[in-house]
Amino acid sequence: MTNFKNNRNCHLAVFIDEGSNAMANRPRKHRFTTAVMFIGLATLSGRSFAQDYRLAAGDSINVFIAGIPNSDWKITVGGDGKLVVPLAGTFEAAGVGLDKLRASVRTALSKRNIRFITQDGREVFFTLSPDDVTVDVAAYRPVYVSGEVETVGPQAFRPGMTVRQVVAASGGEGRKSKGGEDARHADDLQGRLKDVEFEILQERIKLKATKAEIKGETTFDSGEASQASRDPVEAAVARGEAAQLAARVDKFRTGRDAAQAAVVRATARVAVLSKQYIEEDEGAKADATEAAKVADFMQRGITSAQRTMEARRMSLLSATRALQTAVQVETAKNEREEAINRVQTLEMERRVNLLSNLHTSEKNIEKLSITRSTLIENLLSTDSSASALRDLEVKFDFTIHRTVGSKASVLSAQKDDFLDPGDVLEVRSTTGTGRVANSQQ
Repeated sequence: MTNFKNNRNCHLAVFIDEGSNAMANRPRKHRFTTAVMFIGLATLSGRSFAQDYRLAAGDSINVFIAGIPNSDWKITVGGDGKLVVPLAGTFEAAGVGLDKLRASVRTALSKRNIRFITQDGREVFFTLSPDDVTVDVAAYRPVYVSGEVETVGPQAFRPGMTVRQVVAASGGEGRKSKGGEDARHADDLQGRLKDVEFEILQERIKLKATKAEIKGETTFDSGEASQASRDPVEAAVARGEAAQLAARVDKFRTGRDAAQAAVVRATARVAVLSKQYIEEDEGAKADATEAAKVADFMQRGITSAQRTMEARRMSLLSATRALQTAVQVETAKNEREEAINRVQTLEMERRVNLLSNLHTSEKNIEKLSITRSTLIENLLSTDSSASALRDLEVKFDFTIHRTVGSKASVLSAQKDDFLDPGDVLEVRSTTGTGRVANSQQ
C-alpha cells in the first residue's frame, strides 16, 4: 500500500491498494472530450495541427481524474522528454502525439483501486476506469520572434496563431528604411487593428457559446454556414469554441453524474440498512422477551442458571447488533445528504461561473471596440497610407525555422500562415530590387 499526500490539502490522505478485492467498483459510461481548442486547422504545409502535432519538452499537460479530490494536475514535459504523472508514473512524451499519451496514462490508471480518507474521517473507495481520466494540453511551448520586429523574443502560443498575429504581438515589423517612422507607424497600426478585430471575433463567438451554455444547450449558432466561404478564420474559431463548449458540458455532466450516482448508492444503502435494522430490532425485542421468560422460569426452579445466562447473552448480542445497524443507517443518511449537496453545489457554481464569463466577454468586447475605433482614427490621420508603402517598394519576408524531433526545416511563410509551438519566426525586409533593406538606416 502506497500513501500519496496531496500538498494542496494536508487533511486529505490518498491510499493506493491494487490488491484489495473489497474495493467497490464504480461502473461509468461517461465520456471525456478533449478540452483543447484547435482553431488552426491547417499549418504552413496544409496538415492538421490536432492530428499531426507531437509533444516536446516545454509543453504543459493537464491531467484530471473525475471523482478524486485535488486530482487536477498541470505537468510540464521535462528536458529529457519525460512526463511524470502522479499515481501513474513516468511516460515518454517528447515526439508522442496527445492521443497516444492519453491512452498510455489512462491505461496506467485504469482499474486502479483508490481509497481516500475525508476530513471527517470517512473512507471513500474508487476503482478507476479509463473514462475517469482526462489528459489534455494545458499550454504549448512559446514561439520565438527574431529579426526586424519591435520586440524580439518569445510569444505565448495558442492554436490557430498566424504569422500576422505573432508579428503584431511583437510590436509589428520594425523597418526604418526609406519610409521612415510614418510608414512604420502606419504598418504598426494596421497590424494592431487586425489583431484587435481578431480578438473581437473571438470574444463574440465566445459570448454566443456562453449564452448557449447558460440555456443548457450543447451547440450554438456561430454563423459558420454563411461565413465559411469568405471568412475561414471565423469558421475555424467557431469550430474551436464549439469543441470547447462540448468539452465543458461533458466535464460538467461527468461530475454531476458522479455526484448523482453517489446519491443513488447512498439511498440504496439507507434502504438496505433500514430494513436490516427493523429485522434486528424485532429480533432484539424477541430475545429480550425470551430472556425475561427464562429468568422467570429460573426463579420458579423450572430451568437452570446456565440457560438463563445464555438467554441474557443472546439478548445482549441482539441489542448490540441493532444499535450498530442504527448507527450505520444514520451514517448512510448523512452521506446521502452530502451527495445531494454536492449536486446542488456543482450546478450553482457552474451557473455563477457562466454568468461571470458572460459579463467578462461583454466588457472585453466593449473595451476592444473602443480600441478598434481609436486605431482606425489614428490610421486615417497618418500621412503614410497603403499606397505610400507600395511606392516605397519595401516588403517583409517571413521565414519559419521548425524542428520536429531531430529534423529541422526552414519554411518560407506568408502572414496568414499558421505557426506551431516552438517555431522560430524570422522577419527580414527587402526592397523592390531584392536588396535587403538596412533596418538601421
